Amino acid sequence: MNSVFQVEDFSLSYGEKEVLHHISLSIAEHAVTAFIGPSGCGKSSLLRAFNRLNDLIPNAKESGKILYHDQPIQSTNPLELRSQVGMLFQAPSPFPMSIYENVAYGPRCAGKKRGKELDQLVQESLTEAALWDEVKDRLKKSGLALSGGQQQRLCLARALAMKPEVLLMDEPTSALDPLATEKIEELILALKEHYTIVIVTHNMEQAARISDFTAFLYLGELAEFDTTEKLFKEPSNPKTEAYLSGRFG
Repeated sequence: MNSVFQVEDFSLSYGEKEVLHHISLSIAEHAVTAFIGPSGCGKSSLLRAFNRLNDLIPNAKESGKILYHDQPIQSTNPLELRSQVGMLFQAPSPFPMSIYENVAYGPRCAGKKRGKELDQLVQESLTEAALWDEVKDRLKKSGLALSGGQQQRLCLARALAMKPEVLLMDEPTSALDPLATEKIEELILALKEHYTIVIVTHNMEQAARISDFTAFLYLGELAEFDTTEKLFKEPSNPKTEAYLSGRFG
């Protein structure tokens, strides 16, 4: 299986505090990789490193390498990287504009599409996010008027409109009810055919349901990384077994 990202001896500090210590792993193409672990173990910090969002944090300092298709991301244009590596955040965050404009915003700013081409892209992106049938008659209405689950799918459509290769998801269902969560999980399983997905989740059952590979982080270190099936059934690190069995975390 091909790797999209290769992480090599990667460490990250915020000021004097090192939050990630010498992480090495690879992210497989067209697969779902889940990051699990207790709060504060560095999952979201590692996720944000893949599209250089940590660059926006004052006093963040990195060492080691993250390669995207064998090229160090530290030497890439961050805006170009983020167009290829989309992001879905924990809380749904639609722009205060219409449903249509939410999806069209990125491609329009990038000068990629206009007119009927843009209309087609908006429809394709909303369809891919399983939202088109629910909103096609109210595209001019505010995205903020949608339910929480719909807002999160709108944000997904907004990311998909940029035609990324990778989707980063930082606890995308933690603010959603069970039905909306199930919809997002179904989407993730469908989307991995065309996208590489990396998801941070506190929900171990979710990681077991939807991911192909799982990384267990503990106190900023990569305690274990394996196929999801093996990590959950036969963990090799006692800390992983203790976390999965609920003895801490």
